[in-house]
Amino acid sequence: MSILVSCKGGGKSAMSKADSVNALITELQSGVKSNPDSIAIRYKLLDALANAERYKEAMSQTDSLIAMDSSNAVFWYKRGVLEEKTGDTVAAIHNLRASIARAPMFLEPMLELTYLLANQENAEALTWADAIITHEESPEAVARARFIKGVYYSNINDKEKALAAFDDCIRHNYTFMDAYIEKAILLFDEKKYDDALKTVQKANLVSNSFPDAYYWMGKCYEAMGNKELAIDNYKKTLGLDPDFKEAREALDRIK
Repeated sequence: MSILVSCKGGGKSAMSKADSVNALITELQSGVKSNPDSIAIRYKLLDALANAERYKEAMSQTDSLIAMDSSNAVFWYKRGVLEEKTGDTVAAIHNLRASIARAPMFLEPMLELTYLLANQENAEALTWADAIITHEESPEAVARARFIKGVYYSNINDKEKALAAFDDCIRHNYTFMDAYIEKAILLFDEKKYDDALKTVQKANLVSNSFPDAYYWMGKCYEAMGNKELAIDNYKKTLGLDPDFKEAREALDRIK
């Protein structure tokens, strides 16, 4: 299924991304109307609506898909993710569990469930994370599980275990950028600015195009009284991500 997009020039303006998405949704809605029993078309419509952040409409498609095949773990997983995006964490957890019940080795709902539980300060998150670390063969999944353990410990204010978990994540996957940032935030909150700075500098060595690393370098330099380097790093943050609100506010504050 293709969508034709007019090219610039020749008196025709290019179709915007939003117009393209809406055109695709309209086409898929027509397809569903013509073929209401088509799981494939309905699933594509679900994804298109979700990508357009039309979550309520997308959820109505998951309802239809689940009614058509309640044994499909992917449909329950999609429903859970959409509920998370709309802020219904309780329903999200329920449907992620339903997905796992139908496919116990389905990794994505396991990781999503673990993360939600960690943010609820629910110790069950550790059980799920350890199960993934022990049994999963994907290094990326194992790194995510180690990171989530750090999130859990950070949320319950056990900083020592949180730092150990983030270090464990980095040790097993040095490219896991969020682990550096979360570790730096913990150190920063403890006013260990030099240690926090060294942590985000390591992240910057791994990837010099990660705006969060520059932002936290700016934060550390600002806390340490080095206004010039703070400004420089806030500017670098905005150079990579012009919509980085905190960096913009920091620049306005210290200029």
